Amino acid sequence: MQKNLPYIAIGIVLLYALYNAKVSTSKKEPSSPNSPYMKHIAEHQENTHYAEELSQLHTIPYLKEYIIKVINHGSNQFGFKGGEMEGGYASPQDAPKIACYVIELSGKRCQEPYAKDAAMFYSSICAGCHGEDGKGLGGTYPDLTKKQLLGIGQRESFLTSMLKKH
Repeated sequence: MQKNLPYIAIGIVLLYALYNAKVSTSKKEPSSPNSPYMKHIAEHQENTHYAEELSQLHTIPYLKEYIIKVINHGSNQFGFKGGEMEGGYASPQDAPKIACYVIELSGKRCQEPYAKDAAMFYSSICAGCHGEDGKGLGGTYPDLTKKQLLGIGQRESFLTSMLKKH
């Protein structure tokens, strides 16, 4: 019986993750309206703010909001072999914990320390694709430890091109 204990624990974690994915996909919520990113978007809906956003692009709060957005809503913009990342595998309440854990995997510091259960959430929800080290399983999935995540790099290119036009 004791030899099977690790398998039972893994099974429980997987069931928990699947349950949360099912619950959270039925109640998908955007990032909190009070988050810095959503406040920023609300303040500037009608005018261009490319330079301002570009100045925020390499900050930890922007990175955290970007990761939360991907966790909650998914991503399919880069064509990795592993395919689309659907949103909602983690609850919106757990997404900020995981985001801080991912930020620290890349060697940066989240403004608030990640919760103790963040590593468990990452391991049970994210590591199957991104690896325990966050490096993306040999290019099959995105490397979360890069100095700049691909989505932010893509956003930077867009913002820079828009500034050149204005």
